[in-house]
Amino acid sequence: MRFSRLAPVLALAISLAACARARHGEPREAAPPPHSAPPVPAPEPAPTPAAPSGPLTLERAITLAFGRNPNLRAAAERIEAARARAGEAASAFYPQVAVRSSYVRTDNPAQAFGMIVSQRRFSPTLDVNDPDITENYRSEVVGYINLFRGGQDWANESAAIHGARATALERSAIRNALGEAVVSTWYAILGAREQVEVARASVQAVESELAEARKRFEAGALLKSDVLSLEVRLAAAREGHVRARNAVQTAVEGLRLLLAAASGETLELDPRPPAEDAGPAATLQEALGRAARERPEIQAAAALAESRRLEMEAERAAWLPRVDAFGGWGYDHYTYEWDHDQDNWTLGVVVEMDVFNGFRTVERARAAERRLGEARALQDKVRLEIEGEVKTAQLALEDARERVGVTEKSLAAAEEALRLVGEQYKAGTATVTRYLEAEAALADARSRAIAARYDVRRAEGRMKKAVGFWK
Repeated sequence: MRFSRLAPVLALAISLAACARARHGEPREAAPPPHSAPPVPAPEPAPTPAAPSGPLTLERAITLAFGRNPNLRAAAERIEAARARAGEAASAFYPQVAVRSSYVRTDNPAQAFGMIVSQRRFSPTLDVNDPDITENYRSEVVGYINLFRGGQDWANESAAIHGARATALERSAIRNALGEAVVSTWYAILGAREQVEVARASVQAVESELAEARKRFEAGALLKSDVLSLEVRLAAAREGHVRARNAVQTAVEGLRLLLAAASGETLELDPRPPAEDAGPAATLQEALGRAARERPEIQAAAALAESRRLEMEAERAAWLPRVDAFGGWGYDHYTYEWDHDQDNWTLGVVVEMDVFNGFRTVERARAAERRLGEARALQDKVRLEIEGEVKTAQLALEDARERVGVTEKSLAAAEEALRLVGEQYKAGTATVTRYLEAEAALADARSRAIAARYDVRRAEGRMKKAVGFWK
């Protein structure tokens, strides 16, 4: 019976595609990987949280940043690309199957004779030296599978998995840094708002004294120079108030950038400071130990170094022989029709080994060794940098906590000094210059006290980041 030659080929192709689709539809974690390698951390889903309703707390701001920041979303895409490369490397362990069809027309005696024999049309009367123009239609299924490549495929797959793991850990590092940036910006906003109030209070105090001074000047009890000095101080206080208001807006815009807030989206911050947090570690040694365990940069550098080591092993394995098994099934015919009597199959094994390839393997292995050396050097660099970051964060936290006590005492002294000088100034025993000095000292003490108080909170955030709190 004759029918279209495409039917069996298409049926086989559809079957293979269905099998591949079923295999691809399974989760990658459903079956254990063919070789031992650390699992690749799956990236968290990247939802886009809705705009916040009501006052925004610090915890909510951090959650929004993790869900909306474009740097994290881009890192999640890089992780998926790395996972895809790992899957591509694993394809070397699966059979490779292809379906193809060809048409050839020739009067070359050698080719024509081969096609006639494949079509099973040879007869003793055939003039092999002068055959007619011969046509051949061939449809076939071919495949091969690697049996041995000296461990190259295993090393390449494991290297890709470690590379994907390093990419995932890099995203964790971005997340950790983002958490610290949100905390620092949050407290910068709260501190700037308090500085605005301090500047406003200073303006109001100087305005009150200036009004009183003008009355005394009109009454002849005060010099014109004293009034002018108060006017100069008022201008300076108003300038400080403007700078403080601009600092608030600048900090709010920084927070909007971290949260990827839309242009029309308003951010209303909860004015209540978050609860006190003593920090993730009590001593420097505890902080260093936790950073060595938790910081994703250290783990990413180790994963990258291991990936480079496996790449070097893959390049060295190119010296070993390669063994492939192959096979095919198809049929030849002089018309585009199917005839079961004309099908044929082929099975075989190929062993191949490079004897000399122009030193390509040597140079590739040498380059891989140098990349491994670079990765290990970067691993040491990351470790030293993180140790330095932890020590710096610890010192900054201790310094900020000490400055809180000092500035509080300074503020109390400045308030008392201004009270005493104010009484003396009203009694006429203190000059306006002395009063202005006391008022400026009080404004400065208030500003430093606010800065020191929020510096502690920001230093706690830096310490959390140094030990990998938000990874």
